[in-house]
Amino acid sequence: MLAPLGTVPFDPTNSDQVGWAFETTLDVEWAHAMAPNANIILLTSPVSQTEGVQGMAEFLFLERYALKSQLGKIISQSWGATENTLLTSAGRQVFEDFERFYEDAAQQNVTVLASAGDSGSANLATNGTAYYPFPTVIFPASSPLVTAVGGTSLYADTNGQYQSETVWNNSSGAGGGGVSQYFLQPLYQRLLLNSVQKELGNHRGIPDVAYNADPNTAILVYAGFLPGAAAYYFIGGTSEGSPQWAGIIADANQLAGHPLGFLNLKLYSLSALVGQSQFFHDIAIGNNSFNGVPGYGATTGWDLASGWGTPNLGKLIGELAKQ
Repeated sequence: MLAPLGTVPFDPTNSDQVGWAFETTLDVEWAHAMAPNANIILLTSPVSQTEGVQGMAEFLFLERYALKSQLGKIISQSWGATENTLLTSAGRQVFEDFERFYEDAAQQNVTVLASAGDSGSANLATNGTAYYPFPTVIFPASSPLVTAVGGTSLYADTNGQYQSETVWNNSSGAGGGGVSQYFLQPLYQRLLLNSVQKELGNHRGIPDVAYNADPNTAILVYAGFLPGAAAYYFIGGTSEGSPQWAGIIADANQLAGHPLGFLNLKLYSLSALVGQSQFFHDIAIGNNSFNGVPGYGATTGWDLASGWGTPNLGKLIGELAKQ
C-alpha cells in the first residue's frame, strides 16, 4: 500500500471509512484471486470521493503518481460520481484532466477499468441522497478511454458449473448502464448495430462488459480491519467486477508476454466482427430500471444493461493474448 498524499487515522465507527475499507479490501483480495502471481499496489487517499468534484483531484493525483512511477500496467477504479454532478465549470475541468491522463495511460499501454455503478439507470445528485429523475451514468466508467464493467446475477449449479445470468436488478441495487450526456460516441462503438446507434444518439454508451455483482449471488471478502469483528463477509456490487476484470487482464498480459493496454477497440472488434458468442456470455434477460427511473433492457448482442456480457475466459484470454 502507498499513500503519497498521507493518511488519516482509521475510525471503525465512521461508516464512510468502513465503506471505503471494504471497497479497497475487495479490490485487493479479488484482483489477487483472479491473478495470484500479479503484483498489486493499493493507492489510498486521505479525502473521500463523493458526488461532484470532492476527492477527484486527489484520486487523479494518485493515478498520475502510479503512471509516472510505472507501478503497473492495469488500473482498476471501483468508484464513480454521477456525470451530471460534474456538469459544472469545476466538473468539466475534472473531465478534461482525467481524459488527458487516460490518453497518457493508453499511450503507455496501461489498461484502465471502472465499475459502472450499483443503482442501474438511477444515480445520485450532489447532495448524495436524492436521485436524478431521468437516466444517468457515472464517471469515470463513462469515459471512452475506460473499460466500463456492469453487473449481473450469476447462477451456477452445486458443482459450480455455469448455468445462466441476468442483468442484476433487485432491492439491493442494479447494474449501472446507459448513455453519457457528456461524451460523444467513440469510434469503436460505430461497430454496433444501427438499432443501437439510434439508441446512443452519437453518445458514449456503457457498460462495455459485465460481471457478477448481485449481493444475492455474492462473493466473500475477509475484513481484517474491523476490531473484534474480523471475519468473512458477503459482498456485491459492480465494485467486484472492475478488480476481477483487472485480474483477468493481468493473466492475459502474462500469457501475451506484453501489456494489452487500451481494451475497448479489441473487445468491440472481437465481438462485433468475429463473434460475441465465442468470447462472452450474452446477457439477454432483465433490465436496469431502478428507483422509478426508466432504464435499459438486455437484448441479444451488445446492450446498455450488460454491454457484451460476461467473459468466456477459456476463449477470451487466449484471443486477447494474440492481439
